[in-house]
Amino acid sequence: MGKVNPAFIGLSQYKAPFCRDLAGKHFHLVMDDGSELSLNFLDGENVQIAEKGGPYIWETYECMKGDETTYLVHVQPAAGNGLINKSWILDTEQRLVTYVLMEEGYDPEYPRLIRAEPFFGAIKVPGMELPAIRHHLSKRLVGRHIYWRYNPGFRIQHIYHTATTVRANLGPNTGFVEDENPYKDLLESPDPEVRAEGEKKLAHFREWRKLYPFYEEPCFHVWIKENMNVFCFVEENANRLDPERYSGGGGILLLQEINRMTDVGLCFSAGEYYMITALGDLVEDPDPLDDTPSPYDFTGFTAVPTLYREIPEE
Repeated sequence: MGKVNPAFIGLSQYKAPFCRDLAGKHFHLVMDDGSELSLNFLDGENVQIAEKGGPYIWETYECMKGDETTYLVHVQPAAGNGLINKSWILDTEQRLVTYVLMEEGYDPEYPRLIRAEPFFGAIKVPGMELPAIRHHLSKRLVGRHIYWRYNPGFRIQHIYHTATTVRANLGPNTGFVEDENPYKDLLESPDPEVRAEGEKKLAHFREWRKLYPFYEEPCFHVWIKENMNVFCFVEENANRLDPERYSGGGGILLLQEINRMTDVGLCFSAGEYYMITALGDLVEDPDPLDDTPSPYDFTGFTAVPTLYREIPEE
């Protein structure tokens, strides 16, 4: 398992138990880009992974269930130095797969920034043709507000504003909420150098708030099946708007059961990740953020390449 930031243990400690159902099973994945992959689950924690014609590599994995036939498998490859996360959504009902690759450090100018991209394919079963359908990028959650509760002390509303952008706040009609002075301890220090550092950080924070009136980031949605969705966003705005490059850049990947309003997945940031589970409430009330013009220009963003892909109508 990768490093887990203690600051987020309050989220990860409430996750559902890991699923061991895949122990002893093998999946032959045929991806639409022409690649083929073998996932050989040795037990409930270890998996052998090989590209066709290549050697098997032994990795540790974690698995969580979205429903009875849909699994999210996460691997942080040992050779990736904590900078690579790989997830497969194995849909055994339809014999389909979505693979999401998350790569940190791909842009030297923004070293914290993580690129997240989905790839689609099918599960090959001997003697059977590959399914004709695929998971695909989706718009179906656009316009919905869901209030996700990750633990008794943390909840956040996702406003699925467009198919490629998500807005978030702490609940209906609250707008973007943040501590007015997160550097109070530094400013009250008896050490003048510490106070000077606090003043510098507070000035930067106030400028940042002028530019960042609410949380909005690039995202993608993937249609898995009628009751299942994949949602992913990356904090590219947060990182690009930070001159010091010490915030943002990470993101979240969730497998959502949109009828029961549950999700499982992972947060990933700066070489760390942690697995999470949440319960959701559909918010019917309108939110002022629905109609607030965006102050952000997403032109040239690179962390979510699907920003530039065509999304099929449903």
